[in-house]
Amino acid sequence: MSELTLFIFRIAFLILLWVFVFFVVYAVRSDLFGQRAKKMTAPSLAPASSAFLTQAHAAISDPAVPRAAQGSRLWLVITAGTKAGERIPLGDQALTIGRSSDSSLVIRDDYTSTRHAVIEMRNGEWHISDLDSTNGTIVNGKRISGSVPLALNVPITIGQTVCEVQGDA
Repeated sequence: MSELTLFIFRIAFLILLWVFVFFVVYAVRSDLFGQRAKKMTAPSLAPASSAFLTQAHAAISDPAVPRAAQGSRLWLVITAGTKAGERIPLGDQALTIGRSSDSSLVIRDDYTSTRHAVIEMRNGEWHISDLDSTNGTIVNGKRISGSVPLALNVPITIGQTVCEVQGDA
């Protein structure tokens, strides 16, 4: 082999090595910090905001919105995932959901953020709010932004866990 061919192979090897290093660094960064989530615009800023809000709330909730005054006790019931079957009572305090050990409901999977979502009472109705999680919170098949009212027996997907609000029956 000539000196020129050997030199070209060395340069090509170094380039491939650096490309590999950059891919490894990118993969590690993605695993540690997650993919960058696109910021969704607030519905109130959209030109047809009232129509958008009406459609969004109609798609997510139904007339069976659980209220505090109904008398029966409400539960957050996990229907799918590693904690399937677990029931958490909805009381006076907000219910925080995430990977953090100080969350009310700790979900340890790769698709759940440290502080993912919160379920709380607002104006006599139970609402769920996404806390700018990387993978989002899905209510009745639709990704939410901000706070939306919860209806009974509507699936809430957080990471690989599916849960719903149910009453005593």
